[in-house]
Amino acid sequence: MKSMFKLNLFLQDRVKKGKSRLPNPELEYRLVFRQGAVELIKKAKGWLSDADMARALGLTRAYVTMLRRTRVSVTATVITRLAVLMGNVEKNWWIYYDIVAWGVKDENHPFFNEEKYKGRIPYSRYSSSAELRSRDFAVETK
Repeated sequence: MKSMFKLNLFLQDRVKKGKSRLPNPELEYRLVFRQGAVELIKKAKGWLSDADMARALGLTRAYVTMLRRTRVSVTATVITRLAVLMGNVEKNWWIYYDIVAWGVKDENHPFFNEEKYKGRIPYSRYSSSAELRSRDFAVETK
């Protein structure tokens, strides 16, 4: 009994399970600032730099820069803080943002088959993914 307990402790310590992440093959959308909207906001509020805007919103300068360059999506927290600072909570607060398509759009992209590729989910017998992987194996063995 004691040896089984030690074996379980050893396995819990050594065996690491892979992170299972099932992607959604649907098209993803993000909410980003419109082109030039951050510059317009900074000019209206009198902020000279991204650092001034970041201080006023309680964010980091790097995050504001990424928002300006549309590298990250705008969060609800940023939207509400900015609406309060601009004084347009009940008016048209949405004029600074666009909804854009983001991410992988092809359902056959390897990203969507990662779980199957790593062996966590089996391929169905006649799926296009199984046929694709069989061709990969044939190329690797030549």
